[in-house]
Amino acid sequence: MEEKAITPEASIALIQAMIGKTKKNFSNNAFYYIFWGWLVFGAAVVQYISIKADYPYGSMVWWLMPAGAVMTVIYSIRNRKKAIVKTYIDGFMKYLWMGFGLALALTLTTMGVHGIKSTYFFLMVLYGLVTFIAGGVLAFPPLTMGGISSLTCAVLSVFLSDEDQLLCIAAALLFAYIIPGHLLAAKHKSENV
Repeated sequence: MEEKAITPEASIALIQAMIGKTKKNFSNNAFYYIFWGWLVFGAAVVQYISIKADYPYGSMVWWLMPAGAVMTVIYSIRNRKKAIVKTYIDGFMKYLWMGFGLALALTLTTMGVHGIKSTYFFLMVLYGLVTFIAGGVLAFPPLTMGGISSLTCAVLSVFLSDEDQLLCIAAALLFAYIIPGHLLAAKHKSENV
């Protein structure tokens, strides 16, 4: 049986269709950006305010992160079946975020060794790197710009006190996760009306 050769135009159309499906799958996942953006933003602001108010238990707010991880896993399991098509880009994004998760865990578990100031810096670098790459792969400029903003916050944080770095973390999450997440959600909603 003879196979038909695919034309260059058909190849390009197929690639564009796969990227479009990946973008649709990804815009369905705006939840992760919005959820984690607001959770970490809120925790950073609450701890900053508690430090300024001389309240000693403000850092306890970070214990919300494990609860957030559980909620994220539950959400992910429930929505895994909704993904329409699995593409190479979906696979790439999966490994990008798994790598981010591993790097994040490593950064947080070694916090006692390299100190809180370095930890804040590395967190902002990780937020910036992953969103910059995701924005480039998905051709979604708000994510790319958010990644650059987070990296800029990381650089600025080097010159700030530990507590003022918390405001840099909040700004990094605002620009790298919250705003792009809401824009992704709005884009998804407008495309599905």
